[in-house]
Amino acid sequence: MTAGRRVQFIETAMKLFAEKGYHSTSIQDIVDAWGISKGAFYHHFSSKEDLMLAIIRHYFEKMMANITAISQDSSSEKERFIQQIAAHFANMHEHKDFLQMMMNEQLPKISHDIHHYLLKQYANIFSWYCDRLIEVYGTEVERYVLDVATMLNGMIRQYIFCFILQANKFHAEELARFLVRRLDAIIASFSHEESPILNKEMLKPLMEIEEKERRVLREKISAHIAHMQKKILSFSLDKKIQHELHDALDALEAELMNEESAPRKYVVKGILLYIENQHIPLLADDLASLTEVIQQYMTANRWERRKWKKEMN
Repeated sequence: MTAGRRVQFIETAMKLFAEKGYHSTSIQDIVDAWGISKGAFYHHFSSKEDLMLAIIRHYFEKMMANITAISQDSSSEKERFIQQIAAHFANMHEHKDFLQMMMNEQLPKISHDIHHYLLKQYANIFSWYCDRLIEVYGTEVERYVLDVATMLNGMIRQYIFCFILQANKFHAEELARFLVRRLDAIIASFSHEESPILNKEMLKPLMEIEEKERRVLREKISAHIAHMQKKILSFSLDKKIQHELHDALDALEAELMNEESAPRKYVVKGILLYIENQHIPLLADDLASLTEVIQQYMTANRWERRKWKKEMN
């Protein structure tokens, strides 16, 4: 299944779940909507729960891409932050039926994997709030960033609930500006004598969810690369091509495993494209699997700026 077709299938299933509800939608309903057989369904997804996890993953990755795509050419970091919060609300509006279904049917209880993924995304989003607050307000907020991020998270979550119920009565950018003005007042209200309520030790378990996930993905990437390098040596290829492919995979691993900076997207895409352009059929499935894991890892890393987290360790 091509990446484009997979996205098309996932978005069709997403609409179906939103219309009928997760529990009321059968595998037969899904394959009828897709125009494929049940056998073809199970070739791509092990179960309905697996499909739902793929949908939730697609939703969060799309949301994150929309938010991080907001141009850095804004007049200020604060203006960019306002636009990012507005994009968050607009994304909620676009998928409000699906989100309402998620709330009504208590999706975290469907499977451990879904529960774990949603918890991980909560940690990711909280980290992003902390990062952006420091970038927008600077050293003024650093001491209280965990408390302010908690307040911001609470305000956004409650307004999202209202947004879903009465979407036509809210304007995303107006609401975002309203919330940032409240943040201005909250941050200005702190005094130097006042101690923060939350500290790094209290939130360490939450932050460890992120780090554990990245560690697992890094291990998967290394294992995929080692497997591919071993496989390449067994192929009847020109020695020069073998060495170049081996070196390309070494370079890819070095780029992804660098802990000092996030992987450079253009470098990673360039190396993967180089390997793909060698047109080695026996390597196609391995390359597709490696690319999928790398996309998950790059997605996780896009949320992270690390400064305040390093201070927590």
